[in-house]
Amino acid sequence: MNFPNINRKIITFFLSILLSIFCLGGTLGCLPAHAAGEEYLDSWNQTDNKQAIVDFVQKITTIGEDYIEPKNRIAVFDNDGTLWSEKPLYFPIKFELENLGPDKNFVGDTTDEYIQKASDFVYHENQEDFDVPYRELVYEPVIGLVNYLKANAFKVYICSGGDIDFVRSFSDEAYGIPPEQVIGTAVQTIFDKEFGGNVKRDTNFLQGMLNHEDLAQYNDQEGKPVGIQNHIGKRPIIAVGNSSGDFEMFQYTDIGEDKSLIVLINHNDCDREYKYNDDPEVYGYDNESLDEAQNRDNWIVVSMKDDFDTIFEADLLRTPPVCN
Repeated sequence: MNFPNINRKIITFFLSILLSIFCLGGTLGCLPAHAAGEEYLDSWNQTDNKQAIVDFVQKITTIGEDYIEPKNRIAVFDNDGTLWSEKPLYFPIKFELENLGPDKNFVGDTTDEYIQKASDFVYHENQEDFDVPYRELVYEPVIGLVNYLKANAFKVYICSGGDIDFVRSFSDEAYGIPPEQVIGTAVQTIFDKEFGGNVKRDTNFLQGMLNHEDLAQYNDQEGKPVGIQNHIGKRPIIAVGNSSGDFEMFQYTDIGEDKSLIVLINHNDCDREYKYNDDPEVYGYDNESLDEAQNRDNWIVVSMKDDFDTIFEADLLRTPPVCN
């Protein structure tokens, strides 16, 4: 079609405006990834590890041979020791032990009742070393990483060995990850067969950790890839964790240096948190994930001491002092 009466400069002007709109929307990949949400990483120090994460995200979100479509940008995060602290005892285990007894456990509770009790524990009971509610022991830099990935069109899931409903009781408010994006260990449950009825817990979490047949889903170690496949149906391209319990999740995610990224949180800051990840005597066993990271270029070991400018949202102190 011919438009003889329209000035070519006018056409060029309007085309440039349209192109700018498309670029700002990310439709054509005109902006590099570092322009999308890098401010979420302000609680990180300017280190090679931070830059490696940014470089990977920039590479797979920029149009080119390494580009990955948003629908396939999946990231999975472990919970205990990755998104929040896990010492001196895993918080979900602490919660269960406080409610363990002949007439005191969660069997028979509806999922709503259990989630409310778990929420009360997380928000109103204090962790013994820092003397603040458990909710306050969330790692600010890791939440920043979650938000950075979300800003770059990632869908972020939690993949935890803890009780799935325990994590769901606070994940949305504390992490910005809704309950439907939480994968975790699940006890067996039953439905009461009433209209508008309830799903009730039918087995005990602690017993299930000893005997996995009492669980609907064991979501640690080799159970993590199974849980990811069952819940998401896609392989992640980024996995973040801290322990040997995450090793199989890392194996499942790692499909090659340019196509996947593994991030390990190394607990090596005895002044501001704990030091244990690289010490078998403290950790209880060798950290298989940290050992394997030495052999793989796309596995990043993040030092809490060196890479994190801050650890918690508030400036918290342990009592007594940690370092010997």
